Amino acid sequence: MSSIPTNDPFNEKCKSCILLVGQLYLDYILHVNEFPKEDLKVRANYAEQRTGGNTCNTAKVLVQFQKQNNIYYMSAVGSRETSGHIIEALRHQSIQTDDTIIYRHDKITPSSTIIHSEKTGSRTIISNHQLESITFKEFVQLFEKIYQRSSSWWVHFEGRNIAETLQQIDWLNEKAISENWRHQLTISVEAEKPERADMEQLIRRGDVVFLSKVFAQHHNHHSSKSFLTESTLLQQNLKSNAKAFCTWGSEEASALDNETNQIFQYSPLSIEKAVDSVGAGDTFNAGVIHYLSSSSQQSLGNALEFACNLATKKVSQQGFDGLK
Repeated sequence: MSSIPTNDPFNEKCKSCILLVGQLYLDYILHVNEFPKEDLKVRANYAEQRTGGNTCNTAKVLVQFQKQNNIYYMSAVGSRETSGHIIEALRHQSIQTDDTIIYRHDKITPSSTIIHSEKTGSRTIISNHQLESITFKEFVQLFEKIYQRSSSWWVHFEGRNIAETLQQIDWLNEKAISENWRHQLTISVEAEKPERADMEQLIRRGDVVFLSKVFAQHHNHHSSKSFLTESTLLQQNLKSNAKAFCTWGSEEASALDNETNQIFQYSPLSIEKAVDSVGAGDTFNAGVIHYLSSSSQQSLGNALEFACNLATKKVSQQGFDGLK
C-alpha cells in the first residue's frame, strides 16, 4: 500500500481530518412537563425530529468549530428511499458522508424515541435497532477511499459492535504503522455501556478514552477521579501513554494523563435550568476532540475545562446549533 501523499492538493485545504464511526439514529423527541406514570395518556408540549446517535451528535458539534471538509461520518443506514433525507441533512451541515455511508436496502434506519422531562431536564431513551452496523470489511473499503485526503487523522469509535470495532481499530493501527504515519493518527474510543462484552479490549486500544458515569458506577466507583486513579480495570488496560476522560454529569469531570500520571478535575459552570440534556456527553467528547486536535499545547486541563463548559452550554439550550 502507498503512504499518504504529501503533495496532494487536498492536503493544503485539509491538513487534519476527523472521522467518526458509529450508528446513525433518527431521534423523535417528546417534550413533556414531567415523566409520565405508567398506563397514562399525556400530551407532549411539543415534539422534534432530528438525526442522532452518539457519534452523529459529536459530528454536529465538531463541524461548528472545525474548518469545512474535514469532518467525516461513517455509518450504516437503511435504504436510500427511507434515509436519503437524513444523509442530505448531514451534508447540509457540511458533514462529509459521500464516501462513508453504507446503505442496507432491506432495512430501515435505527430510531430512538426520547422523552424529555422539562421539570428535571432528564431524558429517557427507547431505541429501535435492527440493522447491522458497519462491518470490518466495510470499514476497510470506505477508509481506503478517503484516507489520502489528509496527512493527519483523528478516528473516533463509538463503543458498540465491539467485535467488528476491535478488528477495525487493529487494521487501522497496523496500516498506519506499516505506512509510517502512526504518529499522525489519534484513535479515540467511547466506553459508555458496561453491559457490552469486551469493553476492556476497546479501552486497551484507545489513545484517548471516554468513560461514562454509568460505566464507572458499574465498576463500583462513585466519582470520576476515583475511577480514573483507582480502577484496576483502567490500570490493567489503559495504554501507557493514553489520555482518559470521565464525566459525572453536572457535578464534575476528570481527565488522566496516564503517561505522566497527572489527574485534572473540573466542576462545570452552574446553570439556572437544564433545558435539553440529550447529547451532552457527545458534546463533551466533541469538545475534547476539537481541543486536542487543534491545539499545539494539548493541555488536558484546558481541554477538560473547554469540553465541560461546551457540554454545559448544550444542556442550557435546545439542540446543537449555535454552540460555538
